[in-house]
Amino acid sequence: MAQTVLAQRDKEDRKEEQAERRAANSEKVDLTVFRRQILTLPEFAEERRKLIEIRKQTKAIPKIYAVADSMSEHPDPNMLMGYITLTLGDDAVNVYELTFDRKQKKIVKIKPTGDTLEIEKPALSDKQERSGKKATTPKKKSDDDDEEEDDEQEEQPTRSKKKDADEEDD
Repeated sequence: MAQTVLAQRDKEDRKEEQAERRAANSEKVDLTVFRRQILTLPEFAEERRKLIEIRKQTKAIPKIYAVADSMSEHPDPNMLMGYITLTLGDDAVNVYELTFDRKQKKIVKIKPTGDTLEIEKPALSDKQERSGKKATTPKKKSDDDDEEEDDEQEEQPTRSKKKDADEEDD
């Protein structure tokens, strides 16, 4: 009799474990399906096209991600939240907020957040300055160049003094 009770508990435990595994597997499948659907959205493709322009404007490398939020606090357990996220350096912005229906297995809502990244334009490098505009600030010379100029300036007045002396003799 004790053995039948233990066997009964083992069956119940196995059923619970199987149910937990199915739920976890279903969760993984839903997240994978949701993420792949995000990648096929025209909004995601549009953001990828914008990356080219952003790369030209800044030194940092921008990236776009499809994020399925597994820790979603959505009131309906049959819904998942996700985002199209744009990152630039340490800054990250959710560009679109997405809602996925688990029963229908498709994205039911796409909402733009209106957030944008502030792009800082990098300072022009020396080569770009030379090729584009002339530098407005004079280049600093090394100490050796300064000493040579001082020597030349000292020599010039002495030459002019000699010339003046020669002219006076005539």
